[in-house]
Amino acid sequence: MGSVTTLPAVAQVQPLDYKIPAASASADPSAPNAAKIAPKVLKIHPAAEPVPALKIRFWPDRFEMVAGNTFVPFQRATIMSLEKNRSAGAEDPFFKNYDQWMEGSLDELPKQEVSKYLDSQQNVLSELHRAMRMRDSHYELGIDDLRGLETIQLLLPEFEHMRQLARLLVLETRLALAEGRTEDAIRSIRVGFRMGEATGNASDLLISRLVGVAISGIMLNQVEELMQLQDSPNVYWALATLPDSIAEMDEALKFEVSIASRVFPGLSHLPADDVEPAVWRSRLTQAVKDMQSLGGSEFGNGDAPARLIAGALMIALTEPSRAELIASGMDKEYVQAMSPSEAVVRATAQQITRIQDDFAKWMFLPEPIRMTYIDRSEASLESNTRAGSATINLAAMATGILMPGIKAANQAGLRTRQTIARLATIEAIRDYAAAHGEFPESLEELTHLPAWPDPFTQQAFGYERETATRAKLIAEPAYSSDPNATIVLELLRQ
Repeated sequence: MGSVTTLPAVAQVQPLDYKIPAASASADPSAPNAAKIAPKVLKIHPAAEPVPALKIRFWPDRFEMVAGNTFVPFQRATIMSLEKNRSAGAEDPFFKNYDQWMEGSLDELPKQEVSKYLDSQQNVLSELHRAMRMRDSHYELGIDDLRGLETIQLLLPEFEHMRQLARLLVLETRLALAEGRTEDAIRSIRVGFRMGEATGNASDLLISRLVGVAISGIMLNQVEELMQLQDSPNVYWALATLPDSIAEMDEALKFEVSIASRVFPGLSHLPADDVEPAVWRSRLTQAVKDMQSLGGSEFGNGDAPARLIAGALMIALTEPSRAELIASGMDKEYVQAMSPSEAVVRATAQQITRIQDDFAKWMFLPEPIRMTYIDRSEASLESNTRAGSATINLAAMATGILMPGIKAANQAGLRTRQTIARLATIEAIRDYAAAHGEFPESLEELTHLPAWPDPFTQQAFGYERETATRAKLIAEPAYSSDPNATIVLELLRQ
């Protein structure tokens, strides 16, 4: 199991255990050779709103919460799990039977084997369940104090281990569902959501948010399994108890878009007073060395090539850099008096700030319109990379390899919220079916428990009733070839 690092965070955007369907050969379903993905079919039973309405919760009530930090039992669970895995080695039954235990049908789950395995993990599971009601989630990584390459080379193995603990909770949930222990399954799902939220809010690093969202995503998969059981309760209000924080990405993205200034402090935190030319040369040389470490093959490798390249940059960029500084409003005589290395560093720092701001500014739009314009973030970065100015290209090299995939990360959070909205709408339909014995003609008929809007569009989900017991729920695709964009609902009457 590899360790997660802070770079590149976008590599973690896909959900936990997500697999691109084999049929997704083309993102354009109208293309002549585009493979078609069969819509998911959910077989559901009528189920009225529970009484009392909040009898079932996927998030603990504020009065249930107790003092404590979730990360204490989470870390204890991690240590216990590592000790058990070390003892089991390659013979760990979980990994040996992963496909059958985690992805097979509930009807075919070998209950006795799984139960025996979970019994061996009770110490780990007890710690996870203990964390569920704890009020706080403090995890002090000290990331605000990091500078230079340590900002992105920080190893985060704990987040990878949180993934594995989440899988253990999924297995516990699946066994409870297979054995008809609905309350136990709901309890495990609650723990999973608490873990996802705590992991996501452990830091402002995008990687922690993405892992947290992924954990919440696999727990939503278990909610979907629960909803299809014959005697499953209606969990409409249980879904409504989930906080927005389980899918929140804003703060992490705002942190990540300024990462170039953190990684290259020599190109961002500039002295106000005059310093010796050697200091400016040292700043430029260090920036080149850092780019080498980040895989910038354009700069060669090692100290000697870094000094050589820094010297070549000063020769090539001094006059363009001075021209840019003057154009930005700096005093011409002051700029002309700068050493070549100072002019190059100051112009490059100025361009890094401009590129970061052009990239980040769309994040500050209100969410309903953000997704309409967010493509411009990555387009602006690409445009700067192609720009003719040598100093812009130098700054673009520093930023291009570090900027997160804003659109993809936004979609990861929205995808979680869309899943919650979709499941809540299905539960509203199940409630309607309990009262009327059939599907509604339209979602507007859901007046007792209202349908939720699709977060991607802020509009109602598409809905097509084909028969009294068959309908389609249609969402905005979260990504190309999204298998959940259209879901077929089949009503199994009691």
